[in-house]
Amino acid sequence: MASINRSKTGKKKSKTYILMLVLVVPVVVIVSLYFSIRLNPVISQFRIKTDIVDIGTLETSTEVDGVVIRDESVYSLTDTAHINWNVSNGEKVARQQKLADILVSESDQSLMMEKEMINMRIEMLESDEDMSTFSEEAVAQLENRMDHIISDLAQNIQQNQYELVYKNRYIIDELAQQLITIEASKELPEMSLEELRNRQEQIESKMDSLSNKIRADVSGIFSAGTDGLENIIPLTEEELNESETKTLWEILNSSSQPEIKNHGFRIIHDHHWTYIAQIPADYIKYYEPNMRTWVRDIHQNRLVRGKVLNTQKMDNNAIVSLEFNVPLEGWHQKRLLSTELVPRQFEGLLVPVSSLAVRNGKTGVFRVDLNGYAVFMPVEELGRDDEIVVLKEGPIEIMSDAENDSDSQMVETIRRYDQIIINPENVQEGQRVR
Repeated sequence: MASINRSKTGKKKSKTYILMLVLVVPVVVIVSLYFSIRLNPVISQFRIKTDIVDIGTLETSTEVDGVVIRDESVYSLTDTAHINWNVSNGEKVARQQKLADILVSESDQSLMMEKEMINMRIEMLESDEDMSTFSEEAVAQLENRMDHIISDLAQNIQQNQYELVYKNRYIIDELAQQLITIEASKELPEMSLEELRNRQEQIESKMDSLSNKIRADVSGIFSAGTDGLENIIPLTEEELNESETKTLWEILNSSSQPEIKNHGFRIIHDHHWTYIAQIPADYIKYYEPNMRTWVRDIHQNRLVRGKVLNTQKMDNNAIVSLEFNVPLEGWHQKRLLSTELVPRQFEGLLVPVSSLAVRNGKTGVFRVDLNGYAVFMPVEELGRDDEIVVLKEGPIEIMSDAENDSDSQMVETIRRYDQIIINPENVQEGQRVR
């Protein structure tokens, strides 16, 4: 009898357990689905990453040492002549302009010294300066400057900066000449301003009567010294021959500037000049003939626009020839010029590559509107690298959505400071993201 009661009790418990499963499980499932639906947008927000759009520049660049080829005339001078130049490097000169006086006798040098002393005395009288005070201050300034340059000169020699050695040597010579002039001017007799000007005219007239002077036979840009490489490499020739290529490679592979000798001078005919540089082989695609390109002057940090003349493949590298009509720092004097080639440059809105998405055949990005919803905005790409895309700012032109309609329309796109989604694979059009 007791066993029969236990059996009935077990059956009741089993029925109760089944009944609870039938009632509770659906409730749990319904509640879980409800919370899943309600919380899914919140969870999605944690998976969505955003960024702020900004304006900037994306460029491809590489630093190179290139060879400068100029259209210039070379003029030789005797090594023994003492020349007093009236123009400086890089200065524009006119045809028949006097460039220098050649002093071949003691009387010539005396006249030149007296002229400089008189010019200095006239300058002091016109500015009401005291001669003794002026001399002391001028001598102190010149000596201080010479000390600094001599210190730089020793450092230039130690670092094999021979171009700076050449330049600083001539600066020291000029400063020494100024010191001599100041000291000599103390011995100049006292004269009135009118007497000084009369003597100045007499000296200039006498010096002009001398035949020992250099005049420019053409107009152009003056540059002192020669390096012996003038007119060896053609200015605009499409292909370099074997001899020219060998000379070019020797210059490009050298670690220093070709030596500039001071027994001559040059007049550069105009600002049109060629720049030949060695570039990586994969840069050839950026340098098609007649393309516009950019070079950055690394001394003045400015971009100069030029034109591609041609390129030549050379083993694992290439040679590119560029034409410019704007001067760079040192272009008239240096044979080897350091620059930064900038074959590609894009300015616009900068966004990550990952932010681009395609919807209905159109490329765009998702912008987060003021209400926090994702809105797809078409964009126009200007350029890119592996990580960043440059987009056009302002209205863009897109093709109409209508079938068989080839018309285009202007539409708004993203703007600076817009918030965009950078992982669009996790978002849908119209989805609330914040």
